[in-house]
Amino acid sequence: MGAKPVIVKDGIAGARAVDQLKRLIHAGELAPGEQIRQEQLAERLAVSRPLVREALRALSTQGLVEHRPHQGFFVTKRAPIELAQIMLMLDLLEPPLMRTMDALPADVMSRLTELNERMAEIADDWDNTETLRLNREFHFLLFGQSPYRLVLEEVERLWGLAEPFLSQKLSSPDARHQAVAEHERIIAALAAGDLITAADAHDVHRLSGRRGMLPHLPTTN
Repeated sequence: MGAKPVIVKDGIAGARAVDQLKRLIHAGELAPGEQIRQEQLAERLAVSRPLVREALRALSTQGLVEHRPHQGFFVTKRAPIELAQIMLMLDLLEPPLMRTMDALPADVMSRLTELNERMAEIADDWDNTETLRLNREFHFLLFGQSPYRLVLEEVERLWGLAEPFLSQKLSSPDARHQAVAEHERIIAALAAGDLITAADAHDVHRLSGRRGMLPHLPTTN
């Protein structure tokens, strides 16, 4: 099972507008906290202003943009401490998904390999938009093998909130090559039928690249 798609009323054109807006946000061309000028954006994307507004509303459900009454839409700006809390929740919810999977069918294993091979092919590209899409599909194909559907829905929501951080995490070729290598370890364990090692490898992958990027959350005594 993949992540739920963003749905807009205008079909293909609307989905394209959503993807273009995501690309601008992930590339930093629309900066965190920046107000989004709908008329200028409609001209830039060569779409109608109502379609831009529809796309912005769709992205607001993902937490990438926020609407302020009487002001308009703004790119969501999250403090590091907020992102740290989102990642903390993912640390709690993702392991049960990985540890409740059954043996993966051949078509799922084939798709995981295909996704990771494509990530390897484009690891050195400047634009990481496709990498983010492939990475998301890879992980939710794994998570979707768990019977914990309510947990999966919450993880999907949290991934949407964490997308700016994930974009930063996979912004460099070195980080992308590392992710591919870590995916390969997960795939190898699954291919050997070792679900425990696969879950352990996913734990390592989830935590790698995060050190030094997020603050330490206070702990209770």
